[in-house]
Amino acid sequence: MREIRSTGERIGALFLLGLVLFNPLIISVFDAGADARVMGIPLLYLYLFAAWGLLITLVAVAIDRPSNIPAPPPPTVPPGGDEI
Repeated sequence: MREIRSTGERIGALFLLGLVLFNPLIISVFDAGADARVMGIPLLYLYLFAAWGLLITLVAVAIDRPSNIPAPPPPTVPPGGDEI
């Protein structure tokens, strides 16, 4: 499998993940009504905030993580040339 290299590709993949996580069909699975609660929190609310928090965390990691593309070499000054 090809490795994702640039930050733009990672962000694009996270956008698609967000589309899947917030798809109405997926959300309807967690919309079990007022009876489904986890520690007093409705299951739908817990899912929405957890998915939102997960996406924010993954975007922060994707942006902070350096790409595998090497940085360009620093500019060189020709011998005997003056720096500007």
